[in-house]
Parts: sequence; structure tokens; C-alpha cells
Amino acid sequence: MKQLPDESLLLEILEIVKATEAKASEMYEISKQISHNTQIQATKREEARQLNGQPFPDD
Repeated sequence: MKQLPDESLLLEILEIVKATEAKASEMYEISKQISHNTQIQATKREEARQLNGQPFPDD
């Protein structure tokens, strides 16, 4: 019969999994914010072009 790891090892693995999940969640939120900011900048760039034909400062 296959032997399971001891409880302390399983708890250590669980902590690693929880920390990894928390980091992944944090990275997802950062990614969403970057995407949102990129969309806002693109919208502002397009509005500037439509209003006065001037390029956006970072073009």
C-alpha cells in the first residue's frame, strides 16, 4: 500500500498552494488594471485625434 506524506509535509504543501493562489489572484488584478489603463489611454488618444487632429503626447 502506498504511504502518504506526513501531516507536516501536507500542511507545508497546502501553505505553498495558498500562497501561489494568492499571488496568482494579485497578478490577475494587476493585469486587469493595466488593461483598463491601456484602454483609457487609447480612448484619450483617439479623442484627441478626433477633436483637433493633434497627436497624443506619446505618439
